[in-house]
Amino acid sequence: MTRFAPLFALSAALTTGCFFTDEETAFIEADDVRLELPDSIAAREGGQVRGTLHIGVQYTADQVNRWVTVIVEHCARVIAYLDDVQPTSREGNTRIYGPYDDNDGRDLAWLVRVETLEDGSNYEVYVGNRGAKGQDGMDLLMTGDLHKEEAKRSGGFKMDFDVVEKYREMKGPDADMSVIGGVVDVTFKRDVETEEKVIDLDFKAVSFEYLGYLDDDVFFSDDKYTYTRDAKGGGTFDLTLYGEWDDYGWSGPEQEKASVQAAWDDDGNGRARGSILEVEGVGDMKHGDLFLDECQGTDGFLTWRALNEPYALEAPGYNFGDPETCAIQASALDGL
Repeated sequence: MTRFAPLFALSAALTTGCFFTDEETAFIEADDVRLELPDSIAAREGGQVRGTLHIGVQYTADQVNRWVTVIVEHCARVIAYLDDVQPTSREGNTRIYGPYDDNDGRDLAWLVRVETLEDGSNYEVYVGNRGAKGQDGMDLLMTGDLHKEEAKRSGGFKMDFDVVEKYREMKGPDADMSVIGGVVDVTFKRDVETEEKVIDLDFKAVSFEYLGYLDDDVFFSDDKYTYTRDAKGGGTFDLTLYGEWDDYGWSGPEQEKASVQAAWDDDGNGRARGSILEVEGVGDMKHGDLFLDECQGTDGFLTWRALNEPYALEAPGYNFGDPETCAIQASALDGL
């Protein structure tokens, strides 16, 4: 997911019409959509055992943060640049910029629409082939919005990966190494004063197929990731995706549904549960559905881990500890 950094190298393409204006468009900030995990869910030195699920949560959060914040930061730069540029045209409160041909030599053209609202803004980003004459000949790549009232902020963006695949030069020099599709819808609510936050990432038939490696991998998600943070730093993270889970020889090439629910308190104590399930008879797990539970302390190391049989029998010593050591109750994961 980190390959989308070139998507919004757009400000360099907007080099015409430099008549300065005094617009100031409210826009999404990276902190609005950043998933913040406690320090205990992080890499640790030494021989103690870290949780597989929490490692997965950390990795997923890092990956999501990279591509989500990259998109937001690049878009914010574009919008800030456009605030100082005379628009190509206007429709009421909407400023229209472009189409502008891409200045990096790619066969692309860009058009941006920005609508000023009383409490924020709406925006749309279109992409087309070089030489595009207007919006009608282009595709809607992204829409977004921001609303704010004192310390409260909300909004998000929707991105169409099918459009990215249609204009593959956006993916950079490794475009032939992957095939992507679907739509992701990112929404958030944030209190700037307390840093309470809710972020939803709604994946709609999103697929990532990586090609040309030793073993091709396909991941698919038609579910929602949900992240919450309370005012003291405690929070939850719930994620689901479909994939091939053959790292331990317990699954073959068919896809199963993997889910992880995690919760932590403001001290960094954490609890997580995960599952890999065959859905509607589809899947080739060696022993059927797999379930895993973990608890960790404030130092980030496991205090208890339990894998269901017969998988536990194939991994002697994997299960250890006592569930009574869990500082987070199992009920904290209910409803995620």
